[in-house]
Amino acid sequence: MSAPAPAEAQALLTALTRALAGVAALALIFTAVNVTLFATSRGVTPAIAILLDPMVALALAAILYADARLAAWGIRPPRWSAALRWFTGITATLINTWDSIWPDRQIGTPIHADLAGVVLHGVPTVLLILLTETIAAYRRTVSPLLARIGSTDPTPDRDPDRPLRSDERAALADAFGSPTPDAGEGTAAAGPHAANNPAMPPGAPTSPEGSVGATDAALWAHAVAIDDAVRTVAGGPVSVWRLRSELHLGPDRAKQIRAQLIKRRPGGAPPLS
Repeated sequence: MSAPAPAEAQALLTALTRALAGVAALALIFTAVNVTLFATSRGVTPAIAILLDPMVALALAAILYADARLAAWGIRPPRWSAALRWFTGITATLINTWDSIWPDRQIGTPIHADLAGVVLHGVPTVLLILLTETIAAYRRTVSPLLARIGSTDPTPDRDPDRPLRSDERAALADAFGSPTPDAGEGTAAAGPHAANNPAMPPGAPTSPEGSVGATDAALWAHAVAIDDAVRTVAGGPVSVWRLRSELHLGPDRAKQIRAQLIKRRPGGAPPLS
């Protein structure tokens, strides 16, 4: 059985995320009412009681978003992430089922517990906990498939005899800090030290020290291919982390190249050829 394509893996992850968002919204609406009633029955002012559930919901939403971004970057979330998810889930479950576990308000062994009430009020929060953990595991499973986008979509090599277009020259100039001349103009390849390189006659061999411009052009073509592949699958531009890992760049240079890639195509996926 063949492995799923990156696009299929991304579609699965998107569907799971939407399912989580839907269940989370319904569960949080359900718990908001119960938590507010629980707090007001203990003498808490309604204006204060209504703030408790949004605090728990905001913490849970923040950690879910952070986990999703880390998974997209191929980074495993820290253990505190799971601790916060379980704390918020258990706290919400306990508050929702408190009156059903101890209906007589005698804290201790729940002798007169209302089991039907425990199930009724506990299912939404328990379901939310299990769903978040399951989707976190799915993200860890799907992330390696998405990481192979660059390898499954081969990078087209730029024809060295083809002159650079004006937009390519401008992008290279902005990304690498120096203009890149057309091939065959008879000048030394541009780069960070282009000002120190004398002009060379047509047809003269290019020294290794003067090959910076060609290297930059190849690097730009590779970056464009990676960006196009990521946009096709994810619908957005490539991340700085992806450029750093695949092109072996420093953070500043990766940010410059990403800025030019976004300027080159502000929209989403590349147009179909």
